[in-house]
Amino acid sequence: MKTRNIINPNTEANETFAVAQHIILRNGWEYYLEEADNDGVAFGFVMGLENEWGSVYLPEIEPYIASIAKGSMLDDIIPPYGYYWEDECEQVNP
Repeated sequence: MKTRNIINPNTEANETFAVAQHIILRNGWEYYLEEADNDGVAFGFVMGLENEWGSVYLPEIEPYIASIAKGSMLDDIIPPYGYYWEDECEQVNP
């Protein structure tokens, strides 16, 4: 599956993270996640009450999903706050 890399410009290493899916819950929380493992657990960046990195058990949030973007649909998604897409020339939300 196609992924899209986010970069945190505030780190010296400019490490990338491959986003395989973007999920928005009905409460407005956003998940920028890698592919889930066989148990349904995916690691990624979550924007909710706090913005943080962590793992999420997808079956637990499935009933609350409002939208999912994968593959080429990720081209239409804004990166998380403080990050930018590696394939874009400028930062959308510095």
